[in-house]
Amino acid sequence: MIDSLVSLKNNQVVNTSGDYEINGDTDITINSDIAVNIYDFSVGSNVKVNILDNAVVNYYVFKSKNSKRLFEVNGKLNVISVNLEENKETLEINLNTVNATVEVKNLVISNGLNQEYVQMARHNSTTTFSNIENVGISFDGGNITFDTTGKIEKGMNKSKCSQLSRGVVMDNKSTVTAKPILLIDEYDCFANHGASIGKMSDDDLFYLMSRGLTKDEAFLLILQGIVRPFINAIPNELLRNEIEESVNKLILR
Repeated sequence: MIDSLVSLKNNQVVNTSGDYEINGDTDITINSDIAVNIYDFSVGSNVKVNILDNAVVNYYVFKSKNSKRLFEVNGKLNVISVNLEENKETLEINLNTVNATVEVKNLVISNGLNQEYVQMARHNSTTTFSNIENVGISFDGGNITFDTTGKIEKGMNKSKCSQLSRGVVMDNKSTVTAKPILLIDEYDCFANHGASIGKMSDDDLFYLMSRGLTKDEAFLLILQGIVRPFINAIPNELLRNEIEESVNKLILR
C-alpha cells in the first residue's frame, strides 16, 4: 500500500520519528520526543500501544476491521479512523499522567453493512483530556452503532472528557445509533456528550440537481463536505488518494 512504511512487531520500542505500519497483533512502546505516524491496517488483531511522556503519536486506521486496540497514554495521541467495511472494533484508552491527551476522529460509511464501535476513555490522572468524535453515514440498509464511554475517576480533578456522535441516514432502511455514556466520580472536572442523527435534506439534493447535477453527483458533493476533513488530515498522499477513491466508489456504487 505504502512502500515507505516500516512494519512494527511485538514488543518493539520506537524512539525516533518516522512512518510505521501495523498489520497484525502488536505490542509497542513509543518514547520519541518527535511526532510518530502509525498506520494501522490490522484485521482481527489485538494491538497495544504504550505512549510515554512527551511522545506524540498520530495514529491512522484504514482497511482495518474487527480489531481491538488498547492505548496507555502518558503523552499525546491523535487518532484518525476511516471505516468502509463490515466491522466490529474496540478502542480502549487509559490516560495515566498529568496532561495526557487523546483526540479521536472516527468516520464510518456503511453501504448495507453492520458496523459497531465500542470506545472507552478512562481518566486515571488529574488534568487529562479526551475528545472522541464519531461521524456515521448509512445507506442501503446499513446499520452503524457508536457505543462511547468516558470515565473520570474520583480525585482526577481538572480533567475534561468530551464526546460527540453525528449520523446521516440516507434512507428509511438505514440506521445510525449513538450510545453516549459518562461515568463521572469527580466534581471538579468538565464532561459533556452530544448526538445528532438525521436524514439528508431532500431540499439540498433538489437544489443541487436543479443546477444540473445528477442525483449521485449531488449526493457525493454533500457527503464530501463531511468526508473531506478526515481525508485531508492524513499526511500520506498515496493513502489519501486511495481512501478518496474508495469512498467515491462506495457512495456512487
